[in-house]
Amino acid sequence: MSRIPIVLIIGALLAVTTATVGTSADAHPTSMKTKPPMRETSEGRMERAKASEVTPDLLRKAIQTYLQGEWGQKVKTAQVTIMEPADPVVVTGGPSELHVIPSPTEDGPGRRMFRVAATNGKSQKTIQVVAEVTAMIDAVVPNRFLKADELIDVGDIKTVQMRVHQVNHPFMTQESEVIGMSAARPLPPDVPLRHAFVRLPLAVKKGDRVLIEAQRGGLSIRTYGITKSSGQVGQTITVSNLDSGRELTAKVVGPSLVQVEF
Repeated sequence: MSRIPIVLIIGALLAVTTATVGTSADAHPTSMKTKPPMRETSEGRMERAKASEVTPDLLRKAIQTYLQGEWGQKVKTAQVTIMEPADPVVVTGGPSELHVIPSPTEDGPGRRMFRVAATNGKSQKTIQVVAEVTAMIDAVVPNRFLKADELIDVGDIKTVQMRVHQVNHPFMTQESEVIGMSAARPLPPDVPLRHAFVRLPLAVKKGDRVLIEAQRGGLSIRTYGITKSSGQVGQTITVSNLDSGRELTAKVVGPSLVQVEF
């Protein structure tokens, strides 16, 4: 009869132990920050070394600054979202200077991996960072419909912010590159302009009456003709002499003015 209480007590202890283990197994893991290492002072006492934290936001700013320098004028802004690490990284010493270690290959927007060096004096720690990178530009677009060969003025265009998937994108971003050009094709409003969509304005058009100028030494001859094709300044076109009917090869030198050699 004396053995029964002992068995019951042992069983109760086993039940408590089993319940405790089960609770620990079901618990969610928590992230823990690494503590800085201990060091020995000159007096022989042990104390914890000074440490600082590199937050995801600091990593984001460092990568953003790096990309702006790498991409230059090709991209207006680089937007960076840090995926990893999600928590601050503890580094030994006081506040560290952060800089991105250049990659041997130039990568564009998208999910990328960066190596960020946290430097404090002689101490340096490399942090592996995974980030989502978005490239934004200010694209030049027409604000109204432009006909082919229509001269583009400052009031005909505007800039809109848009996302690009390549750093070497084909879009025009400077209004000064577009003003004074002419539409190479009909251009609907709000369509980002590419270099192939604009061209130098035509100085003469097919069927225009032009002044034909021929010079040799001090001799100058002028007459009038009709153009057989359109042309920009510097281009060569065919013109028909109104007096003789003869077709001549002439160089466009200005609006309604061409030159021939003789």
